[in-house]
Amino acid sequence: MRALVAHEVLRTAAEQGTGGEVVDGSLRVPYADVYRRALRLADSLKRLGVGSGTVLGVMDVNSLRNLELHYASSMLGAVILTINFRLSAHDLLYTIRHAEAEWLFVWEGFAPAVGKLRSAFPKTWVWLTDGPQSPEPGTPSCEELVESGAEHLPAEADRVEETDPFSIFYTTGTTGRPKGLKYRHRDMLLASLGILHHLALHPAGASAGSRDVFMPAIPFFHIHGWGAALFVPYLGAKLVLPGRASPAEQLRLIQGEGVTWTNMVPTQIHMLLEQADAAGVQSLSGLKVLTGGSPLPTGLAHQMRERRMAFSLIYGGSDQLATSISVLPPGVEPDSPEAWEALRREMKPLSMVDVRLVDEEGRALPRDGHSIGRVLVRSPWLPAGYYKDPERSATTFVDGWFRTGDLAVTTPGGAVYVVDREGDAVKSGGEWIATGVLEALISEHASVAAVAVVARPDERWGQRPLAVVQARGEVTEEVLRAHLMACVENGRLARFWLPDSYVFVDALPTTSAGKLDKTALRTMLV
Repeated sequence: MRALVAHEVLRTAAEQGTGGEVVDGSLRVPYADVYRRALRLADSLKRLGVGSGTVLGVMDVNSLRNLELHYASSMLGAVILTINFRLSAHDLLYTIRHAEAEWLFVWEGFAPAVGKLRSAFPKTWVWLTDGPQSPEPGTPSCEELVESGAEHLPAEADRVEETDPFSIFYTTGTTGRPKGLKYRHRDMLLASLGILHHLALHPAGASAGSRDVFMPAIPFFHIHGWGAALFVPYLGAKLVLPGRASPAEQLRLIQGEGVTWTNMVPTQIHMLLEQADAAGVQSLSGLKVLTGGSPLPTGLAHQMRERRMAFSLIYGGSDQLATSISVLPPGVEPDSPEAWEALRREMKPLSMVDVRLVDEEGRALPRDGHSIGRVLVRSPWLPAGYYKDPERSATTFVDGWFRTGDLAVTTPGGAVYVVDREGDAVKSGGEWIATGVLEALISEHASVAAVAVVARPDERWGQRPLAVVQARGEVTEEVLRAHLMACVENGRLARFWLPDSYVFVDALPTTSAGKLDKTALRTMLV
């Protein structure tokens, strides 16, 4: 009986002959050939001693070789550690040691930065190369392993069970030391396919189907590209892997390969649109974007609409996987202003996912569209806790629920609107001020390229909001105050939410995941 394990996804794509292919630079590889290459790679890895439970650390951009390692490791019952190469050197080394990686597969493009790391794995190192040759004599390249392997399914593949571990990855560590998550095959497949099915079954801006051309811009080290490394081969659809493409190169791939679907955090979208402006590209009609990681500013959503792009917002994270995705509410006309605002704000939980809000005493809050509460989540793929970290697990994973650390409101229909992180929200006079809402309204001004709102200590109110603005053109504090006063007057904003002060910067800091780094901002300004 075929099991719910990762390598069965690629096997199905190969057997069904959908005509889909994986594009990586000049390479165009049909799924049947990707499967054959993964078989040969698994055979070579087995002869090197890789087997059930072996942790394989992979430090690479989104590439064909990275994708093949996902499936070859699955065939052997090994566990893939997707390494976040954007972490600090200290945190990067910590995650590798904490996961107990036995082998490292490292892209040659990172060679200048991995000197000390290389010496820690003298005999269990494989170079991931853009060509066939290893840059280091005596140390194999992944391509050499593919070429030297036999093309047959290893016996271990039929013994891998859906409850066996598939992957380990780590949070970005913006609130402390990175936290590890170990997911089983069934967990990662259910969550990844849950994303796909949600986007296929509901009227979503980032709807997805087998005729789409996918280009995941979210790195594989972040939940396997938000599941794209698994659900795109499941579809048998064309998969464009951008490697370390710049925004200009991403734009060329979108146009040249006919990309219709991508995933990006808002800062990546902002950079793509800046490149489109520079290149004189007026329309990106047909491009659908699944975005998340931070709130989508209203101004950025308007820019996307002007270019005829579509989007859906996804909510989740490394420690809970996918939870909810925005879809069109019943009765709302597609492409209307109401539809765009709903897709930016209101998310429908995935099937079999429960979301509830509680107050500071743990009491359930009503679905009234305005009561702000702490978000709790449970799902079939929720882990029991952080990997080898019982202390932090005990305070976060409680009675089958994950305490997300986010604040949200829910509508009577059950839609979830995440307004802030608990640590980012401003508690002024005992009332929450959601910085994400303020940021969205400020971003509507045409001269604002990006904005972050942080809490500043206040002797009278406890905290007050401070707006940090990256301008696109000439803009002053007085102009932005007038802009927000108009929002107060038309009922979109409470007066006490108005920022007390503004700071203008050349650029806002971002985390290794491309999100706004409010911890760094608070250190700098508060």
